[in-house]
Amino acid sequence: MHSNDAHKLLKAWIRSQHLICLGTDFIFETVDQSHVERFEQCMLDCGGHVREVRAVGNWPMGPNRSFKVLRAVASIPRPGGEELVQYWASRGGRSTRFSEINH
Repeated sequence: MHSNDAHKLLKAWIRSQHLICLGTDFIFETVDQSHVERFEQCMLDCGGHVREVRAVGNWPMGPNRSFKVLRAVASIPRPGGEELVQYWASRGGRSTRFSEINH
């Protein structure tokens, strides 16, 4: 994946409230393991890296059914991550779409 493609995908995740900025970290939450893997590849392509991936709760998906919420924590790449942080500040949120179940 090219850096431009990685930036586009990261921006889409910011808009959909899967990706937020917290201090010097990006926090990415999803119920899909393949998205975690794509996030890790995006971070590598942008010059960063994922430090931690863990399950933080269960997201209910109907009666008697739920999915594990996975959280990936990555360092904001320097230089190069400033544009994404500015994008998050203008279009992102302070919490992810799954935040109500993992705090």
